[in-house]
Amino acid sequence: MRVALLTLYPVGDSGIQGGVRAVTFNLVSGLKSYPELDIHVVHCHSDVPVDRVLRDGNVTVHYLAQPRRHIVPNLMRAVGQVRRKLREIRPDVVNSHLSQYTVAAMGRYPMVWTIHGIAFREAEIYNRRLSDRMRHMLIKHNVRRGLRGASDIIAISPYVIEEYGSMTGARWHRVDNPIPEAFFELPDREHPRRILFAGSVDERKNAFDLLRALARVRRRFPKVELHIAGRESNPSYGRLLRDYVSEQGMGGNVVFRGLLTHRQMLEAYSECAIMALTSRQETQPMAVIEAMAAGRPVVATRVGGVADLIDDGRTGHVVELSDIETLAERIESLLGDAELRRRMGVAARDAASGRFRIATVAARYLSIYREMLQVPAS
Repeated sequence: MRVALLTLYPVGDSGIQGGVRAVTFNLVSGLKSYPELDIHVVHCHSDVPVDRVLRDGNVTVHYLAQPRRHIVPNLMRAVGQVRRKLREIRPDVVNSHLSQYTVAAMGRYPMVWTIHGIAFREAEIYNRRLSDRMRHMLIKHNVRRGLRGASDIIAISPYVIEEYGSMTGARWHRVDNPIPEAFFELPDREHPRRILFAGSVDERKNAFDLLRALARVRRRFPKVELHIAGRESNPSYGRLLRDYVSEQGMGGNVVFRGLLTHRQMLEAYSECAIMALTSRQETQPMAVIEAMAAGRPVVATRVGGVADLIDDGRTGHVVELSDIETLAERIESLLGDAELRRRMGVAARDAASGRFRIATVAARYLSIYREMLQVPAS
């Protein structure tokens, strides 16, 4: 079976930027264990300087270059680029992971679309700059076309079905995001006063609210550390955070670590006491399920699909968006009680083990591909 995965994919050895790249990289590592699959990954993005093809066993990665400066939006350009590449590949089944790729493949091949986010909700957040508004206008247009035309859709969270279920007649499949085994095998090197924030430094991930809570937590735990690990996708937002840290005199408490490699991220989870995510919008955040697999309790905002991941009071805590006082209290309760952290961490890892292992998720994807082609399981 020749499978084309139309998605974002890591380029080079730098850290994996964003959840879609991590999900697809993990999924491919699981699917390639099936020798009957001929896997073709298509990554079309401006982070590719020149077209190239990489092959590793039964996996072929097609990197398609896009200009960094352009007049025609790359979201529109990608449709034609990916469509031409598909004619070359001639797949039996297509698994799209972005709306513009769904439009490129729709009606031409048996296709299932994995939806990773709710474009309409994210557009409400990324609306300050004209470029953001235009970009999300195009994304929403492609999403509407995809919802009308797709026959099969994978929802990574029940939240996706809640938001989009009434807008499509597609057949829904529920599949979680995959996590590498390395997260489940991490040793415990906990720094008992360290909080980890893992995510892009921008408006949606909303690290500013976590800094506001940290200013309160520091009164009880003066040596508390917050490590912010993620790419600064919005430099002005990064400056806002740094200015606040300086104004509050928290320079000794906050470390901006930037985008980390896979190995560095594993170390960050191993060394933190808790993971905190104060996003304004999420679907199935990789940071939460990675922390759970690593045996770390999570404190996160009750947005989107987060409540489907965290069993409040057992594997972590869920707090309302912008409730800084409760957020600080939940963090303090965990920092002040090593046994509570241990108990929640064990429960979190157990919960993650049954849902997010790569082998489990890859097998589910393969069963969907076979179902679409009416191929019996071997």
